[in-house]
Amino acid sequence: MTIRIASFNMENLFTRPLALSDEGRLAGRHAVEHHAELNTIVEKASYNQHDKQRLLALDDVYRFSSLNAPSNSYLVLNRIRGQLYSRARTGAVTVVAGGRADWTGWFELRMGEVTWAATYNTARVIAGVNPAILVCVEVESRPTLGRFNHQLLQAQFNLGYAHHMVIDGNDERGIDVGLLSRYPIRSMASHVDDLRPDGSHIFSRDCPEYWIALGDGSELLVLPNHFKSKRGGDTPAMRARRRAQAERAHAIALAGLRRTPYVLIAGDLNDTPAQPLFDSLWQDGFADIQSHPSYPADRPGTYGTGTAANKIDYLIMSPALQQRLQAAGIARQGSYHPTLWQPYDTVTKTSDEASDHHLLWADFDLPS
Repeated sequence: MTIRIASFNMENLFTRPLALSDEGRLAGRHAVEHHAELNTIVEKASYNQHDKQRLLALDDVYRFSSLNAPSNSYLVLNRIRGQLYSRARTGAVTVVAGGRADWTGWFELRMGEVTWAATYNTARVIAGVNPAILVCVEVESRPTLGRFNHQLLQAQFNLGYAHHMVIDGNDERGIDVGLLSRYPIRSMASHVDDLRPDGSHIFSRDCPEYWIALGDGSELLVLPNHFKSKRGGDTPAMRARRRAQAERAHAIALAGLRRTPYVLIAGDLNDTPAQPLFDSLWQDGFADIQSHPSYPADRPGTYGTGTAANKIDYLIMSPALQQRLQAAGIARQGSYHPTLWQPYDTVTKTSDEASDHHLLWADFDLPS
């Protein structure tokens, strides 16, 4: 029986940080970087003089200390108890907290609504491919994925899924990986706490294990992933983290082979197949669906204009799964590049796009 499995970076379903929506602008890119920097600083037990100077410098940009902070600011301060900043009547601002114990709060990226057209077209792309199992990259939460499942896929396209799951990951911006499935999720496990030797988290989000029950009692292990992005410049530290993520995902997949021969690593891995991070993933007979002759050779990419340099989304199969691969493809109709391919008639401009990623799919002969 043919089972279609797909992966799609949806770029959030209903809400998305404004800075990510405007990341083409310098201010948006800086806000994402500042968000991470600020939350790293305020988690320290003690703030040194350099920390305080940096908090003041960024207050000049975003006016966290003001009672009338700009409503269009990409970043906001969420203060629960105590004070981080103090503003005198003269307007002078100081950092009054000496460390984490002196106040409770954090910095957040301001959220904005995804347009109805983009959300609708996201569902339309999925409905057009109609996968039995969909790896969902960049979704806000399980309740949000449930609303999308019932209010868009089911109500608009008569294509609801019996099972949906998201495990909150390590990304504070609400960018997680999840699953829609017509087959029961028998068990699951999270790897949010897997650590590198320096004590930092391996996974930017998570590499959850979803054990899916197939028709004859066998199981399919799906490992959704979203590796560290290149946003802000592809630094050596970013490349090292992606490689660590690839090596750990490979180790989890190998462990899964002791229980089932059917293992799939899927998602947005944010790099091209020839990069060193894939040296681990190509070991032990694992292969991407790009290896199948039906996969598009002219534009193999899964992002932007679909060039080879934009091949960053994957369905990486264990050897037994590869033997059962029947066909593979890319659905691009939700992306607005009308000179390269025909988008859906509801995608008339870039802001209508389902995503700037394309949906990747594969058909497998598996027990159903």
